[in-house]
Amino acid sequence: MFNINSLLSNFHLHATIFHRSLLCKTWSTDTSGSGLASFHLVSQGQAFLYCGDIKALELTAGDLVVFPHDAPHIISSSDNEQAATTISRFVAYPMVDEPSDSTGLICGYFDFSEDKNHPLICQLPACMVIRKQEQSGALAGITQSLIEEAKLGPLSNDVILSRLSEVFFLSLLRKLSNDEHSNIGLFKALQDPKMSKVLNAISQDLCQSWSVNTLAELGGYSRASFASYFKAYLDMTPIEYITRLRLSQAQKQLRAGDSVYKTALDVGYQSDVTFAKAFKRYFGYGPGSSRKPMIGAK
Repeated sequence: MFNINSLLSNFHLHATIFHRSLLCKTWSTDTSGSGLASFHLVSQGQAFLYCGDIKALELTAGDLVVFPHDAPHIISSSDNEQAATTISRFVAYPMVDEPSDSTGLICGYFDFSEDKNHPLICQLPACMVIRKQEQSGALAGITQSLIEEAKLGPLSNDVILSRLSEVFFLSLLRKLSNDEHSNIGLFKALQDPKMSKVLNAISQDLCQSWSVNTLAELGGYSRASFASYFKAYLDMTPIEYITRLRLSQAQKQLRAGDSVYKTALDVGYQSDVTFAKAFKRYFGYGPGSSRKPMIGAK
């Protein structure tokens, strides 16, 4: 049976903590605009969230907010939106100081790199609020470990904070995948035995010459019903889904140093010419560019 572990076995994720401090008096922050997903963890005190239709949602110690698509937002000490948008400065202290009237905030970025357009990431909502009381098991433990590590102040380790952040995000996805009430289509598909079987086959043999008919037969669907269910779950056709996975995997291999020809065959293209055309349509540049050093690299 296909599960979240299979789905994320080759998933690219790198987290960076860019802020951890205690904020006092009046303050506001908006970390959008980087093009990366971001998250905020309240370690103590309270804050108010503004994002789209969310207005002055109170956050307290242990609450997490994730913005998978870099959505504009404000997290503030003020429960008044107009005031929150006008605050431009704040006083911050190291987390070890712990002033009693302060709010602790740990902020980080998630870089999905080649998987930025992965069907799973694309289906995540603009803003995800995970309350402390909703966390359990590994997720709760990791969140608390993040807070405890950050509270070490100068003694805390950036690598440990980054790795804990990556594990907490993967744990969050696992939690969401097991939620029977999830409105994320891919997770609904994982809970459907027939569709899960199809997704597992694709994942296990990405270079196979899959067709809609073959996949429908594999899952025990008629062609029409399979296409309809797949579209409903994933908001794309089966071929679009396969193409997206193939090209994301191809970019990883190219950046790792594989040749264009080898990569093309590995991900299911019969020639490097056909592969190059598909790659350029998807990324906007040819596969050879992915093998070149970044500008400024030595």
